Amino acid sequence: MTEAGAMPTTAGRVLLAGDSSIIPVIQGLIETLPDNARGQIFIEVESALDITPLVTPERITVSWLARDVRAGAPGQILDRAIRAWVSEMTTGDVVTDGAELCVWLGGEAARIDDLRSELAERLGSSRETLAR
Repeated sequence: MTEAGAMPTTAGRVLLAGDSSIIPVIQGLIETLPDNARGQIFIEVESALDITPLVTPERITVSWLARDVRAGAPGQILDRAIRAWVSEMTTGDVVTDGAELCVWLGGEAARIDDLRSELAERLGSSRETLAR
């Protein structure tokens, strides 16, 4: 477990996710990523009007999840997006997936803590899973 707000500079593949309350933290984490980092960022916002440009390494994709155009309670859209990405992009086997994945989840939604625990279990204890 890495300290909140810290991102290992060796992370090759990342998953950063949170709600609008955590955008400044995500921006700070992006700045610490190496140029060759690859992965996904999910940010849930109230409205499409809350979307702000983020500068990321070339192989990082940012998906804005606006609640005004998607059905779901706060945190629910983010939860579904994270679960889908993890299901598609990992096997759940640390040896098969490699140890280069770093996951950071943050935000105000109550489901973040539950999801963080589930991902730590699925991805294995050797993964870097950052607290809020």
